[in-house]
Amino acid sequence: MATTSIILQLLKFYSSRQRAPVIDYGEFVDYVRKYAQHHFDENPELANFINGPVSDIQAELDRYVSDRQIAITGVGKQVIYVLAFFIDRYTESYTDIAKNFSVSFPCVTDIQKTVPSDLITSVSASDIISQLLEKQVIDERTLYSIAFTKQVPSLLLPSTVSISVLINAALKKLQDFMRKEESHDYFLKKLTNSNPGKEIAIKNFFTQFVAKPEESLDALRHNGDSFYYWNQLFYFIKQDYNKVKDFTSEDINLLQSIGIIEVAANYYKSKASERIQKDAAFKVLDELLLQPPYYFTMDQVQKMKDNHGQYLLGKYKEDDLKEHLEGLTSETIGDTLPKLLIFRTEDGQGYFIFKEKVMPLIVRLCNDARDLIRESLSKVWFKYLRQFEVLPEMKENHSFENALERELRVVQPILYAILHASFLPVLAYDDQTPGRITLYRDGLLISYSELLLINRQEIYNDAKVKLPFWYSIPLVSWLISLVVRKPKKERVKDSKKSAAEKLLREEKDKADAKVRELDDKDLGDPLKNKKRILRREASEAEKILVPENSTLDRELESYLSEWNDRLAAKPRENLTQDVNNLIRDYTRKTLKTFKTENLSVDRVDSLAQSLVESPALYKVKNHPALKRYIELYIIKLIKNLP
Repeated sequence: MATTSIILQLLKFYSSRQRAPVIDYGEFVDYVRKYAQHHFDENPELANFINGPVSDIQAELDRYVSDRQIAITGVGKQVIYVLAFFIDRYTESYTDIAKNFSVSFPCVTDIQKTVPSDLITSVSASDIISQLLEKQVIDERTLYSIAFTKQVPSLLLPSTVSISVLINAALKKLQDFMRKEESHDYFLKKLTNSNPGKEIAIKNFFTQFVAKPEESLDALRHNGDSFYYWNQLFYFIKQDYNKVKDFTSEDINLLQSIGIIEVAANYYKSKASERIQKDAAFKVLDELLLQPPYYFTMDQVQKMKDNHGQYLLGKYKEDDLKEHLEGLTSETIGDTLPKLLIFRTEDGQGYFIFKEKVMPLIVRLCNDARDLIRESLSKVWFKYLRQFEVLPEMKENHSFENALERELRVVQPILYAILHASFLPVLAYDDQTPGRITLYRDGLLISYSELLLINRQEIYNDAKVKLPFWYSIPLVSWLISLVVRKPKKERVKDSKKSAAEKLLREEKDKADAKVRELDDKDLGDPLKNKKRILRREASEAEKILVPENSTLDRELESYLSEWNDRLAAKPRENLTQDVNNLIRDYTRKTLKTFKTENLSVDRVDSLAQSLVESPALYKVKNHPALKRYIELYIIKLIKNLP
């Protein structure tokens, strides 16, 4: 056992044995030396105090003086004041109050004036009560002197007493005052007259407070509607006591109780306001999670904003966000899946997605991947056939399925991850959406060719049709193959590359080359410098909004199919053209007063939000998909500024 803790224990024991907070310095030094002699065998570290100088003991005492656990006073004959004595004494006072709430709160006037002020921590009621309600550590290190107004003496609260004990005692004292018939009727009438038309609500407030004391603290914590009545009641009571010149102990207790409850009520009121704000922010968050692209990383969730452009994370804490998401991903009813699901891509990145959006997302991503994979395979197969090479996937269904899986992993890693997520079999079985698709057969995921609606023979025939006619002449094609055919090692290496990845890269390179070409034309022209900067900023925004495995045009086409649900070709085309014209006109007007440094993802989001809420687009059903389409189309327009 450390000597420091022993010295503190000896100080507490010696003062309690003498039943006084003050002990003689010399007597305590002698006591420590005698104690060290008797207990040296148990703790060899006490050897320093047996025959050592007084300075060794003084060094230990100085630690407690700086820690405000003791105070040493006197010039000739020194005495030690022990804080622990006061803490034990006033802790017992609160035990007595809990048994009999008519017992007065301990006041600072109860302590003799000779006691050094360093032992007592003076604080205001508004600061310390809120602080302890937020977080309190129960220990034996502090004696608070809680100050109210000048007319009301400060109240003593040891750190061994929970703040809830203090508030509960104050409530009981106020209840006792309000139970008195003259007080009850008098203040009930005052509240009723001040709030015409709310007689029933006020009567219920009084009944709950006076008749159910055991529920008063919970009512103060959770009933936000009563805060107004609390404040009015406190105001009326203090207004009456302002006329009193000499307070009795009962009056002081009542005013101290009101001071305590008033601070606590304001604290709980602010917490209720924060709770309302937090709940509203989480409601907005849930709505945003239901909007395109429907799957989000934790980093994206933390950066989400409301309609006013304010970060939602500022309206709730990061721990609150994690708790909210954990609740959505874990709460279930019976055997059903939770509302929010989690899946991970092959690189380990986790995504959140609402259960109701999984199947629609699979359909959309399958449609996106189908055209890209079909087109890329057709081009690559044509290239190999021109070199007189036949890949295994051209002839074998098993190899073709492996090729489709390879392509899908590259072009749509999100779709690939969802298809292999553990929740998908359960979700697919429980899916009741109209036009539902069958993803599983005999407990296994259907083939990729069936899922993507891609036919091997059709792609092969398309590639063969493009070949020159002499490829159908056996002898001529054989002679040419001897010249153009690659070595076997290169053929195997090329066949394992993703065709879709190559096609995507080609499309992105063409788009980037077009932007560079426009920039080169504007280089050196001050009048066109603004457009050059805007195109560059639009390209940066595109990198954020468009996934790496996709292109701007493909994303536009994908979201177009979501919000434009016209079945007939002509109405569908007309609606698309009208919306595009509206976006172009809006963007053109905006750019006239637009500053280049303002073009960011947030700014594009704000422009799209303003446009999607306009009367012209009111009748379009799927506003979230339309908004994302507008964002992408604005970026495309700015990237292609002439």
